[in-house]
Amino acid sequence: MTKDNTGKRRISIEDKRQRGDGHDGGHAVQPQAAADSLQSADELLRQQLDAARACSTDDLGVGDSVVDKTDGRPTASATATEQEPDWRKLAAEYLDLAQRKEAELRNYRKRVVQDMEDARRFAMEGLLADLFPAFDGLAQCAHTYRDKPDGDDALLDGVRRTIRALEGALARRGVQKINETSVPFDARLHHAISIEDSCDVTEETVAEVYSEGFRMGDIVLKPAMVRVVRPG
Repeated sequence: MTKDNTGKRRISIEDKRQRGDGHDGGHAVQPQAAADSLQSADELLRQQLDAARACSTDDLGVGDSVVDKTDGRPTASATATEQEPDWRKLAAEYLDLAQRKEAELRNYRKRVVQDMEDARRFAMEGLLADLFPAFDGLAQCAHTYRDKPDGDDALLDGVRRTIRALEGALARRGVQKINETSVPFDARLHHAISIEDSCDVTEETVAEVYSEGFRMGDIVLKPAMVRVVRPG
């Protein structure tokens, strides 16, 4: 091959390249267009990978935010979490309610017991108020014949047995007699029938009991009728 032929071949190849007559059939891709296309493909792939990572993170519950990344609104899981009740708080509230109701029930029971006790005492007071006159009559009879021994008079023995039975019944119900002598005079417990002056006492003192009194705890059912001596 001569030098002229070689030069002609080179010129022919360059012309074909310029005209696009290569093996690509006239559809050769320019280098800049190919680079741009490859960059676009890389950018699209990168965006798809970022979206996949974001979806994976949301599904696993990773991250501090539970806000939808598309429009900034709370996701369905966040809304469900906010609507779910606080079971610990509800349990504490119900426990407090139960304790208050239990305390109210205990107080109610105490009031019922106290009311029943008051009703029983009031009923006892009314009954004793009706019985005291008869009891005083029997006691006066026994006092009048106090020097007579048992067995001498059947009627007197019956009166004494009746008095003992009544005193036992009163004692079983918490009723106490007021019949002490030589004790300080108490206007709440005693009713003075007579008062005498005496040099033997330094304060008003019960010298004699004419009629016994009765008390139920702090409540005086019947004051004792007494003779009182005072310093004179």
